[in-house]
Amino acid sequence: MTNNQSCVNVGTGTVCSEKAQSAIPDCIAVQTADDALELLRATKERINHMKALFSAIKADFKHGRSLNIEELADLGGFLGYDWANYVDCQVEDLQKQLDPMEVRQ
Repeated sequence: MTNNQSCVNVGTGTVCSEKAQSAIPDCIAVQTADDALELLRATKERINHMKALFSAIKADFKHGRSLNIEELADLGGFLGYDWANYVDCQVEDLQKQLDPMEVRQ
């Protein structure tokens, strides 16, 4: 992906040409915004997975079998913990991307 012909998205980072050194804060801002949007999209997907999981728990309980409720609840707890940890790490990474811009202002 190219942003204003001055930045090239490479993996998880942004590479700016020497010619565009003055545009580095813009490159960082664009990359950080892209990363934040991707995190929000992934979070929405994970929330939909959790919704499906809770629907499965409800269905298992409603039909009186309750054979899988404990395992499904354990899975929900794990997924919630795992996602919270992932989001916490992503927020930390996004803040690290923004810190250099805050110092310049």
